[in-house]
Amino acid sequence: MLFQNEDVSLKLEVLRYEFPADGGQYDSDDRNWLVMRGTYTEDGLIIKDTNSCLLTYELREMAASLKVVRAGIKESYQSEFAEPYFMLSAAPNGAGEYALWVSFALPNTMEDVDVAEVECVMSGMELDALIGELDALSDKFPDRN
Repeated sequence: MLFQNEDVSLKLEVLRYEFPADGGQYDSDDRNWLVMRGTYTEDGLIIKDTNSCLLTYELREMAASLKVVRAGIKESYQSEFAEPYFMLSAAPNGAGEYALWVSFALPNTMEDVDVAEVECVMSGMELDALIGELDALSDKFPDRN
């Protein structure tokens, strides 16, 4: 997932589950946490960090919610993830495009930047590509019970 404007960019990747298949508590969300890596670029500075900040079902819900916004059924989407280390909002901007705001925490770096934030605009085709990427990730990382 790439979010960028003329000044900054944020590339987010879902790397893996936080725990192995038999790890974490069986009857909890422990087994469904996903590790994300963020690569934030601003003024030639590149900062990378990882977080376990998204659950498998939150990934699916994000894709579904963006589809609803894209279809014009809802006016906007604002994530409400269990952990606030990753946040995303999206809404049509009235010009056939979509305004997105993304935030990703960078707590494990030595840089002065502890949160990467990007406001960007995506065309309908770009939003469709993002939704497709989220759907593919949902298939790759299904819920584990």
